[in-house]
Amino acid sequence: MKYLINRASAISPKDDLDDLIKSKKKLRIKLGIDPTAPDVTLGWYAILRSLRKFQELGHTAVLILGEFTAQVGDPSGKSETRTKLNEDDVDKNSEGVLPIIKNILLDSNIEIVSNKDWLAKLSTSELVNLSSSTTLAQMLERDDFSKRYKDGNPISLTEFFYPLFQGYDSVAVKADIEIGGHDQLWNLMLGREVQKFYGMQPQIAMTFPLLVGTDGKKKMSQSLNNYISVTDTPENIYGKIMSIPDDLMWDYFLMLTDYEPNQIQEFKSNIEDGSENPFQIKKLLGELIVTELYNEKIANQASLSFKTITIDKDIPDDIPNYTVSHAGLVHLPKLLTELGITKSNSDARRLITSGSFKIEGEKYLTLDAEFNDINDKNLQLGKRKYFSINKNK
Repeated sequence: MKYLINRASAISPKDDLDDLIKSKKKLRIKLGIDPTAPDVTLGWYAILRSLRKFQELGHTAVLILGEFTAQVGDPSGKSETRTKLNEDDVDKNSEGVLPIIKNILLDSNIEIVSNKDWLAKLSTSELVNLSSSTTLAQMLERDDFSKRYKDGNPISLTEFFYPLFQGYDSVAVKADIEIGGHDQLWNLMLGREVQKFYGMQPQIAMTFPLLVGTDGKKKMSQSLNNYISVTDTPENIYGKIMSIPDDLMWDYFLMLTDYEPNQIQEFKSNIEDGSENPFQIKKLLGELIVTELYNEKIANQASLSFKTITIDKDIPDDIPNYTVSHAGLVHLPKLLTELGITKSNSDARRLITSGSFKIEGEKYLTLDAEFNDINDKNLQLGKRKYFSINKNK
């Protein structure tokens, strides 16, 4: 438990956690995840990793897929009303992330549930009863709601229900502790009030630092395209970690490795006094994360690939070759997506128009190309992905 306490950004109330630890009780640890996107980022992984640490201590992980709340939209940190997802999108996202999450968590002491199983069944009278567990004044104590109200920006009544629904989730699963990113602290604390309203012992709220994305500015998010996916290639994961600003890597060390805070502080001190090179420390970080997601051998290969392609600027000797039957004019986003090089046409379009696609080292910004212009050429997408495409003879 020391590992988790040392990493938490907030524990409320701390004394209650101490009492629970002393009780030797097998605890129910709740984590709610809204499937608002089809992939799992390192930001998500950091919190899931903490949930797994609770499992390793013998406690029960209760993972709630917010298939109902995802359609409402979490207003945390938002300056305007959040766009709602439809049920089909949520179901598709759940299908994408659930197998990944199952690979991260232990399967011996876990419950995976969907909050649509109880929230979608609440009657009108039950919703009215739930809404009476808090007041408008309490809702407006929340920073983002308060700021929007003062600025005259609209707040829908649905958004007030989001934290109430999240609190009711804690009632439904009988949570002893709820964990989440630090931006969820207010919601987790309201969950305590909702549990008390329903006559339950209130949960302990435990939050962890949020990972900032590869842009070095905002929380890692798929919608901002500043994320690192746990399902990406080892080379891309390693390369993206190497691209983050030096001052961000400490939270990555804290949340994605087993290094203790005092060891991380020693790294920082050594960099400040000039006895350590931040580049070498970041290399260690990349190797540790890729080793955990894959294995040590693959991590070493990713490190070598980064050196070859990014530092030495060499084209790898062994690059993937794709054989196709195309001829004449081809639409590059469609072709790259069909070959599995990009995840979607929109992803391919974004990369090409931003100058990330090269033919024989030259940027190619047009979405269409004559096949002869790309046939049997050295093609590059981004900093580290090299490949070639040949016509099937």
